[in-house]
Amino acid sequence: MNVSQNVFPLDINEREPGARPWKFRPDGYLVVVLSDEVEAQRAQEALVGVGYAPRDIKVYPSKQILATFEVYKGQRNAADRVAGVVRDDIEGRDLYLDYAREGRCGLWLRVHEDKVPKALRVLADHDYLHTRYYGINSETDYNLSGPRT
Repeated sequence: MNVSQNVFPLDINEREPGARPWKFRPDGYLVVVLSDEVEAQRAQEALVGVGYAPRDIKVYPSKQILATFEVYKGQRNAADRVAGVVRDDIEGRDLYLDYAREGRCGLWLRVHEDKVPKALRVLADHDYLHTRYYGINSETDYNLSGPRT
């Protein structure tokens, strides 16, 4: 598979003309913050083990999350900053960055909303701190006792 065909919302590097900026209001992603990279790898293997496609899962170690955010900040022009106030999930982005500063790891799963419960059942056996599903028009936070919107 061509790398450009499997781009996740956090996959940015140095901006090229016409490249899309980092987007923190993704559609169709379950974002899971896990205690560390080892636990994230275990969760990834468990998700693949129950049928989720490896191409639909990406693990982001804390250092990568923070480095990517620095690139993102450097790329933004005035129009990006104004649009970001409306477009981005700033609360979710800041929470995600705070966890990364603590050394936590992010796992992103590209998944349709009807498959989220299955993923959450798999993740219940893993040390995660926060989970948010980005649907088309909403975000839903999950914990072990159920959804919180």
